[in-house]
Amino acid sequence: MALMNNEGEPVTRWWVSKGLEVVRTERDIFTKSKMREARLKFIAGANRITTIKSWMVSSRLIENKRSPREYELTEFGLSIFTNDPSLIKSSTWWAFHLSLCFSEDSEPYPIFFLNLETATKDWSDWVQVIKKTQNALIDLSGKQYKNSTIESLLGGVRRMFQGDNPLAELGLVEINSGAHNSGAVIRLGSPLLSDEIFMHGLALVRFSHFKSRDSISFSELASTGLPNFLCCSKEELRKNLQRISSMSEWQGHFSFDYAVDLESITFKDSCEPNRTLLELLQKGQDTWL
Repeated sequence: MALMNNEGEPVTRWWVSKGLEVVRTERDIFTKSKMREARLKFIAGANRITTIKSWMVSSRLIENKRSPREYELTEFGLSIFTNDPSLIKSSTWWAFHLSLCFSEDSEPYPIFFLNLETATKDWSDWVQVIKKTQNALIDLSGKQYKNSTIESLLGGVRRMFQGDNPLAELGLVEINSGAHNSGAVIRLGSPLLSDEIFMHGLALVRFSHFKSRDSISFSELASTGLPNFLCCSKEELRKNLQRISSMSEWQGHFSFDYAVDLESITFKDSCEPNRTLLELLQKGQDTWL
């Protein structure tokens, strides 16, 4: 879980943008022998260099499949660099967010969203979010993480949605200090959701959970956590997919089918992450709040 090495810190827009630029030409920039050069390029200390690498690996912008010492841009990273090198578009950060949600290396980012309520969007106590995350990661990792470790890691995730950090203006999460200064309370926000966001989320679900299947039930789709990751209720997800499926521009991507007591999704050829990513990056509307 690469995000476990993020030093409990968020990452900035400039660091990610610089990371894409540097890794494209210097695959060994994150090696110990290049630490001095990396600190100069990123204007950051050694711990923050680790933070930058961890967020970029966990979001699948970079990978080191060829060599443990060398990183390179993934297709996702190259698409971001090609279409929005300065990372100023809201669609870029939606892609970043959804990639983290479906990455195998990004816990506790997905659990952070799965532990928040989608239907009523009630406020959750921060201490309880930490406790739920600690319990969930026992099953996923096979070992017990200290409460202080989880609190630090979740703190880094939470700060991605605060201040001038890159995910703050998408409206994914709402945070306040809690009644009577009892501690931070948090809930899912109400972000603007374009059709391209729904479609890219659906494609990521298909290839992360159901790659060998042509169709799934709506209940199976909802169980993947997609409503939480899109910060909407199951009913809102259902209504939007029904609406989108009737539009001519998306009929090559999927169909929403009805049978007795069953609603299902049938995937089509165009429901493929690299394609839906480009549609999101190039056609997605501005959803900054």
